Parts: sequence; structure tokens; C-alpha cells
Amino acid sequence: MTGPNQTPIGTMMCTQNQPTQNVNCLTRKVSFVFYCAPLDESNSMYEAAYGSGDVTHRAITSSASYLNNLPFVVVDADTNQVIYPYNNANGQTAAFGPKVHSNTLHDGARWVHSLPPINIPNHVNRIALHIANDAYQGYRRFQLFPWTVPNSAHCRVNVYELRSDLQERFSDANQLGQSPAENTLAAKPGSADEYYGYLNGDVWLSISHEFTDQEITRLCPPETLSRTAQGGGNTERLDVNWTVVLQPIYGAGVNSRSMAPFNVRIDALGITAKFTERAVANAVYTSNRTTVQQALRRTSPRAFAALLKAAWRVRIDTVDLSSSWRPMLGSRLHKMGVGLDVTHFDDGQENIHFVIRNQGIADRGNAFPASPGGRRLEALYEELRGDPGVSSGAVHTPWRSWVIPHDNHMHITVKFE
Repeated sequence: MTGPNQTPIGTMMCTQNQPTQNVNCLTRKVSFVFYCAPLDESNSMYEAAYGSGDVTHRAITSSASYLNNLPFVVVDADTNQVIYPYNNANGQTAAFGPKVHSNTLHDGARWVHSLPPINIPNHVNRIALHIANDAYQGYRRFQLFPWTVPNSAHCRVNVYELRSDLQERFSDANQLGQSPAENTLAAKPGSADEYYGYLNGDVWLSISHEFTDQEITRLCPPETLSRTAQGGGNTERLDVNWTVVLQPIYGAGVNSRSMAPFNVRIDALGITAKFTERAVANAVYTSNRTTVQQALRRTSPRAFAALLKAAWRVRIDTVDLSSSWRPMLGSRLHKMGVGLDVTHFDDGQENIHFVIRNQGIADRGNAFPASPGGRRLEALYEELRGDPGVSSGAVHTPWRSWVIPHDNHMHITVKFE
């Protein structure tokens, strides 16, 4: 038998009336190619569905989807044993590599990721993927594309990421026949040893981890916050149970798919979280069933806790949020529920109302504005950078620590574990 990193050395056939002996079984390889979702703007299929110039139903805006460094594993679908990466004894995951450009699928420019060919052990009949936060050991709850591997030397599986509402149009335009059932693969018409499946918003909903109350407590244990009293004097302290404090956020938007803005009052901290209009558009409009609450509950409690804690310490009483969990826009961070975007904040007592937006290229990487709002943003930025739950170097603003595309918001990335 061949090992996972070996190829067969041959097959020995015996003469007539003698048994046939297979010295080695055929080594099967599978290559996965992921075609990430394109922007809705100038997407002919989007325009056919909603009309040219429609912006109401747009979900994939400003940054097309890509999957650089997204964690994944391939498992034996019957035993759940990891077969790739080959070195996985300590829970290691593999990661998507760099993206390349493609414009061949009749719906606009896409980023494409090709995973390395994966050797399928001879004893394995069916395989499946785990991706994003579902790839981590202890979180593997959803098998992506469980599939019986054909007895072919090398198969290719094309995974097309796309909005659920455009799936049938995509199948027709690319002559793929009837769309496969959700989370299944189908043979690609006219292509030997080639298969395809759809990674749509409904499948992303199933993949992505929904944080439970028990996990909120584990990731954000109760703590005592402190800050300097106004005007000096004694230090103010506040005991916080994050499982309780975050319930108004995680309880918002039950059974709702509305794009209207909404406010969540956090009474324990005296802070209002304002979710802007279309803050969850990417989660809701790429799926046929995702609700506002389901999007919020797929955002790590560490993200909300870090922002609210920092805001309380620097006496900000309102924060505007434009994006949390979103499966099909930009990088892996929001897909994995560890990213949060802030566009505006207020301090009503000192009449500070600050829009987080620079004035152009010259501001990128430079000091914060010298205004009261700019100084308050700097204090918020420093508090976030010092939070142990925030990833190192992962607070980006239109000024300090600028990276594309953060000209009009502050981005925070927290640690998943």
C-alpha cells in the first residue's frame, strides 16, 4: 500500500489461469480550486436579477472576496480523521495560499485560490473539508462537500463562491446544468474527472461558528474595569460580567433580515452601539435565510468586549459599527468572526462627534488629527492595542497603522482563541 506522500510503483499482472496480484493500489489525488465571489457592481448576473444600477440589494461591495491564509483541513468523511495537512498530530491546519486573478466565469473579476494536490489514502472512500474557524480542532462541526472520491488518478474540484440568489443564473451562464444540492458536488458537464460545488451564503452560515453563552464566558471572563475619575481623584471601578453585558447585542435582530440601522443600549457601561444601515448586508443578501441575529452571533465576543471596554475607559458613549461577521467580502478576518469595523463615535458630555475618515493619501500612516476628536481616537486606539484579546498590530485606522482599504473606518482584529 502507498502512503499519503507516495505514488504507486506499478501493478504486476500474472499469466492466464493465475490470480492477479496488485503490488500497489492506485494513488488518487484531488485538487480543490476556489473561485471567490466577485463584486456586485458590474456583475451581469446581479444586473439581470435586480436591474442595471440597482444598489439596494448589493452585498459584495468595496472589496471582492478572497481567502488568503484561511485555515482548512481535509478529513476522511466517515471517520473525521484528518488526512491533510499530513502532519496534523497536534491539531495543525493548512492555509489557503496567495490569490490570482480570473475573469472567465461571466460574472466579473474573481480571485482564485488553488489548494495543493491532496493524496487520498487507499483506505479512504469519502473526504470533506473544514474551513475558516470550523477548521480548528474542537470546532469541526460542519463537513464541507462530503464526497465519494472517484477511482481516478487525479480529480479537480471547482468551488464557486457566490450569492445564493444568483446560483441558478450562474449555472445557466456557465453551462453547468442543474445546480447541485446545497453542500454537494456534481460532475462538471463535458469534463472528465472534474467536479464543482457552490459555496453560497447559506453554506457559509452553516460553516461559521456561532458563539454560545458558555464560550462568551470562557473567552471573556468576568473582570473589573477601571478608569481615572473625571477631574482626577479616585479611580472608578466597574465589575463586568461579559456574558450578561453582551446579551443585548447577541439578542438583537431575531428573525429579522432588515437593512435598517438599529441601536443596542449597553446599560451596564452607559454605551450605545449603533449598527449602521446595511451593516449586515453582506451576511443577509448573500444568503436566502441568514438573519441579523445570526450574523451578530458569529462575531467573536472578544471583538465587542474589546471595543466596549476601550470606549468606557476613554469615556465614549456611542460607537457606530459598519461591519461584523460577513462571509463574502474582503479578507478572511470578518469571515472568521474576528473583525469589527468602527466608523464614528460620540462623547455627548464633551460634545465630541468624530467621523473616522481621513482627508486623503497624505494622512495615511501619519499622526491622528490634533482636534479633540482626533485625540480621543488616539486614546481609543491605544487602549485597543493594549487589550490582550486583540491580535498584535491588528488595529488599523485611516491614520496610524493604515493598510488598504482603511480610509473610512477603524478595523479591529481579535484572537479567535
